[in-house]
Amino acid sequence: MTDRNKNAYLIAHALHKFIWASILASVTSQIAMTTDAVVVSRFIGPDAIAAVNLTMPVMIFFNFLTMLFGVGGSVLVAKSLGERDAKTTSQVFLSTIVGVSGVAIFFSILFLLFCPQIAHFITSGSPAIYPLSLAYLRIMLCGTLFMMLFQTVTNFVKTDGNPRLVMHAVLLSALANLLFDLLFIVVLKTGIEGSAWASIIGNVLALLLCSRHFRTPNNSFFPAASAPAAASTPAAAAVPAASAAGSAASSPAASAAGPRPSLRFILRGVQTGFPMGINTLLLGISTYAVNSIILRYLGTDGVFAWAVCFQLFVIQQMVLGGIGTAIYSIGGLLVGERDVVGLRILARLVLKYVCLVLLAVTLLVLFAPQAVGWLFLPSSHPVPPEGFYSALRIYSLLLVPYAAAVIYRFLYQILGYWTLSVAMSVVQMAAMVLLVWLFACLRPEWLWWGFPASALLIILTHVVTTVIVRRRHPDVEMMTLIPWASNYRSLNFSVRYRNEDVQHALDTIVGFLESCDISSATVFQINLCCEELMYNIVTYAVNKDSDKHMFDIHIVDRDDAVSVLIKDDGKPFNPILTSVSFSADGGGLGLALVNTLADIKYRYMYDQNVVFLTFARNAEASQP
Repeated sequence: MTDRNKNAYLIAHALHKFIWASILASVTSQIAMTTDAVVVSRFIGPDAIAAVNLTMPVMIFFNFLTMLFGVGGSVLVAKSLGERDAKTTSQVFLSTIVGVSGVAIFFSILFLLFCPQIAHFITSGSPAIYPLSLAYLRIMLCGTLFMMLFQTVTNFVKTDGNPRLVMHAVLLSALANLLFDLLFIVVLKTGIEGSAWASIIGNVLALLLCSRHFRTPNNSFFPAASAPAAASTPAAAAVPAASAAGSAASSPAASAAGPRPSLRFILRGVQTGFPMGINTLLLGISTYAVNSIILRYLGTDGVFAWAVCFQLFVIQQMVLGGIGTAIYSIGGLLVGERDVVGLRILARLVLKYVCLVLLAVTLLVLFAPQAVGWLFLPSSHPVPPEGFYSALRIYSLLLVPYAAAVIYRFLYQILGYWTLSVAMSVVQMAAMVLLVWLFACLRPEWLWWGFPASALLIILTHVVTTVIVRRRHPDVEMMTLIPWASNYRSLNFSVRYRNEDVQHALDTIVGFLESCDISSATVFQINLCCEELMYNIVTYAVNKDSDKHMFDIHIVDRDDAVSVLIKDDGKPFNPILTSVSFSADGGGLGLALVNTLADIKYRYMYDQNVVFLTFARNAEASQP
């Protein structure tokens, strides 16, 4: 691989556009829990928030199913988008929706049949908490289908480059949940049942809004056969018939047969999503185990403190959920494009963002725990239990190291280290339960130290494990295990929006291509296409402050073809022609040549133009 000053500009640009919407999207399941906790605690009482918290293992089980069937599918879609395989993209999406719906309906009915037994088990038969948990759980199980579908659909929509719609849907879900919480609990006095109905209504409304993406011509799952768009630049004006659907006109997914769900893709999605799914399942098991330990050693006061600590964990999951989908979407796309340089840049950025955000939360809790406690203390009992603030402070030390360990597992998953990702999930949850129990045995009030101790232990485990892996594979980066080089010869660099920089880039491209064992005709064709597209970007993409912008070039010499990927953050412009029409001065001729010489595909996603060109290595055999 030749890495010539690959800049973080475009990846950071995509991440900034994606990350906040993505973090808000992770609030889909988390914001409802936090809102329920605040409203339920303040207007119903401590037993009610404990009842909601004790049902979390059941809800986490359904999150496990969503991760298992939904997240795996979105990772497969990200990779197929990076490989420009439209047919696989559509089939994976349909297969995932069918799989998620089937398991949601089956397990919802099964759990409803045994709901009293489940509620008795998770509450240890507590006479104060059992009836509240049973009432809450029965209603929540009626809405698990909508919860799982919404979480699954948001993953696909974000991966397909529309995180803003997801952000709007999540905001609708959060607002609806809060308003209906207040209506049902405060006004109508429906008790804990109203909290459950508010969560379901929020999910249904948000799912309806998010489904709008599948009716747009720019979606990758049901692409329009043809959707001409008006020209957006002078170059586009010379060729007014450019298709807004990108490569949809030539896409296999646009064929008459259409995509169909497949058991093969359901199973592939389950295999891909298993590390994340098993982590979610283990989270539910460990949450139940920690609930039991705290209830045994500290009683109901301890359970209340743990319920509030769990809301800090919810905040952490909001951040990690958003970052996780960014890794799955942007990172999966980079894996599909074989861009290991870009993947390393992405890993550094997400680790920095996660650590900074959660460090701020940790400092807030350490120095102002009263601000956090005030949200959850009921108005009838404003004085917290003994040790409450100390528990919050100690637990907050878990946030940063735990999150870093999860980020590494996300990276292992998209890189294909399936066994390692699963093993780290098991170790992380087992260490938490074991150390909390050990500290509780030493002295009950010390059990809170088990949380940060477990996080430090898992980080140490990552260090030792990656050292062992690097002994067998020295070509991978420490901790992240990202390869230092692609399996193919490649050129990967960034270019500023200046004519002199474009010329220098073209010289670099020609030098790289001439060092590869490909025909001179292919070198000529690639250089001609890159010249036309790059100068078009410099001339028309940005109106001002062009020195602050950069676009990326990624050329890969594959076994049977040479691929060229060009990304820029300028105005949307599709270079694919459905018909050829030239202006009086010959405008549009260059794009016509590009369409003739290369197999070209286009998408506008993450506020970036993405052009993918494929050339036969033996150009003489593929001349038009």
